[in-house]
Amino acid sequence: MLADIISRLDRIEEKIDENIYPPESAIKLEFIGQVKKAEADIRKGKGKTYESMDAFIRAISE
Repeated sequence: MLADIISRLDRIEEKIDENIYPPESAIKLEFIGQVKKAEADIRKGKGKTYESMDAFIRAISE
């Protein structure tokens, strides 16, 4: 049973190690431009913002 627990913990650790963000230098400039444009549009009142992630999920689920 202990060996099974250790094996599972090792797999969890591997999954955690896989879930890291790439360095910013790996992000394509085109994507960065799209994000900056979206931020500017939101500041201009174009687009929609949500109070929380739950509110966003509720809105797209409707």
